[in-house]
Amino acid sequence: MCVRSRTGCVVPELTVRVARACNPHGTTSMAIRDHLSGLWSDEDLEEWYPRDGKPGLSPAQLATVSVLQFLLELSDRQAAESVRNRIDFKYALGMELEDPGFHHSVLADFRERLAQEGRADKLLDLALEKIRAVGLVRQRGRQRTDSTHVLAAVRDLTRLELVTEAMRAALEELARRAPHELVGLVTEDWGKRYGRAARLGKNPSKPKTRIKETGEDVRLLLRYVHRYLPALRDGEQVQALRQIFVQNYHLDDQDRPKWREPEDTGLPPSAVAIVSPYDVSARYARRGETRWKGFLAHVTETCDPDIPSVITDVTTTRAAVHDTKALPGILANLEDRNLLSKEHFVDGGYLSVALKQQVARDHGVGLVGPIRARSTRQSRKGTVFSRDAFTIDWDAKEVTCPQGKASRPWTTPPSIAPYFQVKFSKNDCGQCPVKAACTRSDVRVLTFLPRELHDIQSESRTEQQTQEWLSHYSLRAAIESTISEFVNGHGMRQCRYRSQNKAHVQHVLTAIAVNLERIDVHLPPAPTRQPRTPTALQGFLDWQRIPRPRSWRVATHPAG
Repeated sequence: MCVRSRTGCVVPELTVRVARACNPHGTTSMAIRDHLSGLWSDEDLEEWYPRDGKPGLSPAQLATVSVLQFLLELSDRQAAESVRNRIDFKYALGMELEDPGFHHSVLADFRERLAQEGRADKLLDLALEKIRAVGLVRQRGRQRTDSTHVLAAVRDLTRLELVTEAMRAALEELARRAPHELVGLVTEDWGKRYGRAARLGKNPSKPKTRIKETGEDVRLLLRYVHRYLPALRDGEQVQALRQIFVQNYHLDDQDRPKWREPEDTGLPPSAVAIVSPYDVSARYARRGETRWKGFLAHVTETCDPDIPSVITDVTTTRAAVHDTKALPGILANLEDRNLLSKEHFVDGGYLSVALKQQVARDHGVGLVGPIRARSTRQSRKGTVFSRDAFTIDWDAKEVTCPQGKASRPWTTPPSIAPYFQVKFSKNDCGQCPVKAACTRSDVRVLTFLPRELHDIQSESRTEQQTQEWLSHYSLRAAIESTISEFVNGHGMRQCRYRSQNKAHVQHVLTAIAVNLERIDVHLPPAPTRQPRTPTALQGFLDWQRIPRPRSWRVATHPAG
């Protein structure tokens, strides 16, 4: 018996069985055709390509190879070699057995195309549609989200190394695009400073001299490019050099570059500070004891009983972006895929009272997670003069302290909106016999949320102390094993490529690969193929009840 591929190639079923037995991931790759009928087709991806010109390789096949590449942790060369030599790859792609495949550089070009206009997310959309069609994703079920740090594909640089390397990268770009323009500009000193990668260390020799010379060199190069090379002004490395120079130097009264100091002119915040000229989207961040330069990957998966956990979204953000800023985008992606859940489990980093109300109102999703505990000095010490000890009269807009003194009318400073702020009279606080147990300032100042949010906050804090809520919230814990699977099983911690968009492509392809690995054992058996129609002779033998061989393996031959 033979199996006919999508392109018409006849693949002997024996070779399919051999591929399944020899390759532990063979059944996963073959499930793409056996059960999911291909995750996507060329028609799904045709809008990525111009309508004129010479036809290229099948984008659906390239997308499938890219997913299998991340499933098996293969390099581009290894993936292209697998397409040429492995039966399971050819079967999953519907290729002729003698098909020579393609050059490995095609995969890099395809990823460049994927990194544009959210195309990687469309691949995930198409894959989720197939998975949902076989009943492995439930509507309005339960989902959970967590994040992990991802290291950019750049090395750590000190500030001086950063500026020096940015200067070298800009000169490299100019030498590649217009080398004749550098004649007379690049001197022997520049050759010594920027002729090789900057490796100065944290304690370089003559640091002040190096800082001064590098700043003057950068200033000279930027002026030269601006005045004489306007066509090269928008080069990627030239623009990176300009931004890095502004972030690390300032100009004094005599228009000379001076090194920025934290206590003097200040340094840019980590949310905008460039850490490498080769990846201007990477950022430095610190969470607890973890410090890194790169991005954050937010992984969302289903957590309904009796079905596998399916990755429904992967969002890549800069490292300095807070989780509460990423969650609205994640829910918007799920809504576009028609995959919003009834309950969404998150940790405290994703949750705020205002966000919990907004998500319930806009998406009908209940966020399940701990509301941050009180962090005031009074609440930490457990005194009776915590915020809850004060009585709020919402109608009169007045707060009464435990000693019976009323506050002044509350205000809403823009810096702490949507919180209200109230102050008590200086005379009342100054004469209070228990002032030492209430505040160390001249007057007690309180901040609290508007009434509706205040009620949600109080109810949530009370509810999350119960054993029932803790047992329900324990569903979130399994997302940690998913993060571990991504990091330890598929190398998600380290970016393969530079830039946030390309890192996102890596994360999406990894998510699709993990989904295929998870759903493989839950898919129904492949449909049995109908036997071939008997020939006229075979029909005659059956009519006359004359035995005939059913397979060539049992055919007998006369001796001799």
